[in-house]
Amino acid sequence: MKRNTEQASFSMLSNALTRKGVNVTIAGGSSYTNGKRIVIGVGPWDQMVCSLLHESAHLNHTNFSAIGNVMQQTSTALKNAINVLEDIRIDLRNIREFPGAIQSYQSSRRILVDIITKREFTNCLDDILYYVLLVGNLENGITAIKPALAGFDWVTLELDKLCLKYAQLAQTAKDTLEVRELAENLLLELAAMQQANQQEAEGEAEGEAEGEGDAEGDAEGDAEGDAEGDAEGDAEGDAEGDAEGDAEGDAEGDAEGKSNGNTSGKALSNSKGFNEIDLEQSFEDLDVGKLLEAHRYQQDMSNYSRVPEPIKVVPYTVQELLRGNPSNVFPAANLQVNGAVANAVKVMFRQRNMKLSGVTQFGELDEDRLVDAFLGNPGAKNIRRDIAANLSVGVLLDASGSMGYPWDDTYRSYVATKAAMAMTQALEKQSGVLTSLSLFGDFYLELKGFALKKTPSVLPYVELGGTSTGSAMMEMGSKLILQSSQKKVMFVITDGQPDVPQEVVGSLDWLAQHGVVVLPVIIGQVDVRFTGFKDLKVACIDHVNELPKQLMQLLKQHI
Repeated sequence: MKRNTEQASFSMLSNALTRKGVNVTIAGGSSYTNGKRIVIGVGPWDQMVCSLLHESAHLNHTNFSAIGNVMQQTSTALKNAINVLEDIRIDLRNIREFPGAIQSYQSSRRILVDIITKREFTNCLDDILYYVLLVGNLENGITAIKPALAGFDWVTLELDKLCLKYAQLAQTAKDTLEVRELAENLLLELAAMQQANQQEAEGEAEGEAEGEGDAEGDAEGDAEGDAEGDAEGDAEGDAEGDAEGDAEGDAEGDAEGKSNGNTSGKALSNSKGFNEIDLEQSFEDLDVGKLLEAHRYQQDMSNYSRVPEPIKVVPYTVQELLRGNPSNVFPAANLQVNGAVANAVKVMFRQRNMKLSGVTQFGELDEDRLVDAFLGNPGAKNIRRDIAANLSVGVLLDASGSMGYPWDDTYRSYVATKAAMAMTQALEKQSGVLTSLSLFGDFYLELKGFALKKTPSVLPYVELGGTSTGSAMMEMGSKLILQSSQKKVMFVITDGQPDVPQEVVGSLDWLAQHGVVVLPVIIGQVDVRFTGFKDLKVACIDHVNELPKQLMQLLKQHI
C-alpha cells in the first residue's frame, strides 16, 4: 500500500525514536508520553505527525520530574508561560536533533494556524502568550506559522521586542527549570511595562486637565483684551490659537492611541489592546499537546471511534524476566513441527519466486556473485537473482489466564507457544522476511522485535491476565506499519473470545485501511462469531501438528 507524505514522515520519525529505545504506539484516546513510551491518538496522519513531533520533543528534552511539582502548585498564568517557552525550547532541540523534521513541522503547523486564527481574543494573558508562541516558532525557522500573525496587529513595537527577547532566551535555555525562571521574569516585565504605560497615560490625562484650566484663564483674559482691542487682533489671536490647539490635540490623540497598545491607532473589534489586558487572568491551557488534542476532537472522528485505547506494556525486559523466574519459559521446540513448517514455507516461497520473471522480479542481486563474475572467478559463471519476500510478519500470542502455563500439552498455551515459535523461526529464515513475536493479555510484552534477526532460543512465558486482543493488535500494528515491506501480516494466536469483541473489529478496520493483513489462529473449538474475527478466514487447531497445513492455507492467500 502506497503511503502518503504524512504517513511516511510519521514512520521515519517513529523509526528514529525506536532506534533510541522509545516505544511508539498508535491507539484510540489521547496522545501522551510517560518518558519511555509515546502514545499517539489515532486520527488523520497530519494530526498524528504534529502530535508525535510534540510528544517526542517533550520525551527527549523536558525534565518532568524536576518540573512536575512546580506545575501542580503554580498559578495558571505562570503554568501557561512555562508551557509556551518550554515548547519553543524543545521544538528547536528536536529540529536540531532531527534536521529532516523541519519539513514535518512546516506541514503540521497549519493545524496550529487554524487553532489560533479561529480563537477569539479574551483580553487576558493568553492573548500575549499566543503571540510569544508564534514569534518562537518563527525564530525556530517554522515559517508556516506566519498567517496566524494577521490577528495580532494590536501588538506594539515595545511589546513585540519583549516577546522576541523571551522567545530567544527560551531557545538557549539549558533545561526546564531555567525556562521556569524565564517565565516568571516574563510576567514581571509584562506587568512593569503595563504599569509604566498606565502611568504615562495618567500623566497625559493630568496634562490635558491642566491645559483645560489654562485655556479657561486665557479665555477670560482674551475676553478683556478683546473688549479693549480691535477686531484685527481678535482674528489673529483666534487663528493662532486654533492652529496650536489642533496640533496639540492631534499629538495627544496619537500618543493616547499608541499608549493603548495599538500601533495602528485602533484596536481589533475583539481586542482592547495591551493596556487593557488582565495579566493575572488566563482561561486556556496553553500546552500545544492539549491544543492539538482539542483540535483533533473537533474533526470528524467517526472513522476512528472504535479503535481501542492503548494496552499497558510490561515494564520489564526479556532478560529481567528470565533472571527473575528462569523456570517460566517457552517449552522446547518440536523439531518435527518446526521442520514441517519450515519446509512448507520454503516450498511456498519457491513457488512464488518461479512465478516472477523479467521486469516483474523484485529482490536483491547476490553482490558476492556479481563481484566474482566481474573478476573472472570461474566458480561464479552463473549470476542468479535471489528474490526477497519483502514481507513483515508479526506473531501475537495470547497469554491470558485461560491459556494456562505451557507445562505440558494439556494446556492451550503449550500448543500456542510451539506454534508461535515454529512460525517465527521458519519465516525468519527466508530472504527479505522480518518477524516479531509478542505476548498479550491485559498487558503487552514484546519478546522479539523486527530489528532482531533471530528469535532467541529461550524466551520467558508470563501469564498476563485478561484478553485485550483489540488493543494488543493495535500495539503490534503500530510496529508493522512502520516497516517498509510491501506486505505486512499479523498472526493472532488465541483461544477465543476477547474481553471486548468490538475492539477487535475496530482494530481490524483501521489495520486493513493501512495494509495490514490479520490471520487468526484459534486454539481449540471456538464459536468464531464471538471472537471479533467472524469476517476473516480463521485457522483452528487442537494440536501443534495441525499447524503446517493450516499455516500453508492461510499464507498462500496473502503472500
